[in-house]
Amino acid sequence: MKVIGEEQVQRMAANDLGSALRNETNLRLGQDNVLGTSMSMQGLSGENVKILVDGVPVVGRLDGNIDLSQIDLTGIERIEVVEGPLSVSYGTNALAGTINLITRKRGRGRTFGAKVYAEHIGRLNTTVQGFWQRGGHSLAVSGGRNFFSGWNPDQTGLPDLGPAPADTNRWQQWKPREQYFGSLNYRWALRDWELGYKGEVMHDKITDRGLPRAPYFETAFDQVFTTVRLDNALFATRTWTGSTLQAQAAYQHYSRTRNTWYRDLTDLGGELIDAEGMQDTARFTLANGRMTWSTRRDSSSWDLEAGLDLNHETGTGERIGDGEQAIGDYAAFASVELRPTKGLTLRPAARVAYNTRYAAPIVPSLNARWALGERFVLRGAYAMGFRAPSLKELYFYFVDVNHDIVGNPDLEAERAHHGDLSLTYRHARKESVYTADAGLFLNDVRDLITLAQVQGTRYSYVNIGRVRTFGGSVNAGWDNGHWAFSTGLALTGREDDLVGTQQWTTPEVRASLTRNWRRHGWRLSAFYKYTGEQVAYVALSDTEVARNTISAFHLADANVAKTLWKDRLTVALGCNDLFNVANLQASFAGGAHSAGGNAVPMTTGRTFFLRLDLQLDAKP
Repeated sequence: MKVIGEEQVQRMAANDLGSALRNETNLRLGQDNVLGTSMSMQGLSGENVKILVDGVPVVGRLDGNIDLSQIDLTGIERIEVVEGPLSVSYGTNALAGTINLITRKRGRGRTFGAKVYAEHIGRLNTTVQGFWQRGGHSLAVSGGRNFFSGWNPDQTGLPDLGPAPADTNRWQQWKPREQYFGSLNYRWALRDWELGYKGEVMHDKITDRGLPRAPYFETAFDQVFTTVRLDNALFATRTWTGSTLQAQAAYQHYSRTRNTWYRDLTDLGGELIDAEGMQDTARFTLANGRMTWSTRRDSSSWDLEAGLDLNHETGTGERIGDGEQAIGDYAAFASVELRPTKGLTLRPAARVAYNTRYAAPIVPSLNARWALGERFVLRGAYAMGFRAPSLKELYFYFVDVNHDIVGNPDLEAERAHHGDLSLTYRHARKESVYTADAGLFLNDVRDLITLAQVQGTRYSYVNIGRVRTFGGSVNAGWDNGHWAFSTGLALTGREDDLVGTQQWTTPEVRASLTRNWRRHGWRLSAFYKYTGEQVAYVALSDTEVARNTISAFHLADANVAKTLWKDRLTVALGCNDLFNVANLQASFAGGAHSAGGNAVPMTTGRTFFLRLDLQLDAKP
């Protein structure tokens, strides 16, 4: 497990989940300026990565991915990243890995915080949060607004925040965006119980202004994409001597509305277009119930965990097959932790599930941990994975001026086998800590589902046969409280038989450096990552497949921070994307089709930012 703590998030000046993950190896981000920020892990796409908040699955996948830019980090205490399948514990979508965001639930007394983040290209984020605790009661609330005025690669200087011009400059590659969000987290700790409720709301609007239309260039088509998330969850924990019972019940609502406007550029008036396919709303709900019982006995050579994981998802809308569809996944799982000798731990586990659309197999896993003295730990794991297609992959229909995506009700479920082996080292001295790790992984996936070009500009979800991803990584770090340095190297390969039997590898290199002058309140941080050429495939016809490549790139960020007013206020100045990457070159070649090229957005280029963090504490 990789843990990205609150301090590391602050050093990176990260605002959302995507920006917090951009420097991690074996994790790669993609960008669609209407669908948002996507990711892949261990060479497998985001459809195979489970994203949770306090153990509750996040609903609302577009193009199979959760938009990471919609997950704000306000109130998040840490981010836990597990590579490899947790299919036994979390079922479908957990083939490649799991990301769990843990919110802050405990503290002392009363605290109030506010944050302002501004970029020179027209981004302004403002958030506030408060925490109160008295006795066994604790309450955390937060809210904010994220605003972005849009950006084009040829844009220079400061943005003009006035009315959008009625010419070709009204179109922007990075669309204007505005988000509002809020959350409430309440916990009540009793002698043997802890009860809790969490509620979250998010409203996100993306505006896509079209180019003026020929022949007179006095009209244009504009689109507005509005996303609303409403999440509610109840938690309960009961502890006994040597055992714990945990339960949660959650209900999430997600809706995405697309409105298409006919705009008169002579007076900037407009009206909604009354035509088929121009207006639509898709709604998805997820009801989740989960309960686990586990033992933890120090004197015992074994412990047990057993649980239930119940999920029911619905989708409604004009773009969903027959107007409404539903899929259920109801599972029981169990694991035994065995400690046959000192330092050796074995954990066999299995999951039995009933899926309302697909025959789910019994999913087993085996994890082993061997402590080699006080500093070295050897780990190995095998796990089977199973992923049923989502409702969007089966039935979603998304067509606009930028996208033409249709679902495929004939998809087969994915099945996979995963293996990994890793060795970790940790040496804590009086004033410093040395860490290092090396690992290997292999994923063998049958009937992998991917989005592919099937005809002209139309894309659909297809099973593309057997795909193997493999790779390894080496990381090292050193931290003495004043200096913190880490570096890593990863290599991810992919092998398939789509165009004969071909194998491709992509290297990654990362490094980070932080210097703390604690006595004077200064901090300097720098981050770097290199990602080599990436490879994927597109289906040109029923019988012809092309290889798609995205060029290699370098990303680097740096910032300096100063604490003021007895550490209550932190001021940070920085620069993101020092190498001014912006767009990446993409090309494909295959069969009778000649090579071609296209630009793929990656970042908004080199940007300068100012961040202010205010933290006020009132301890009892």
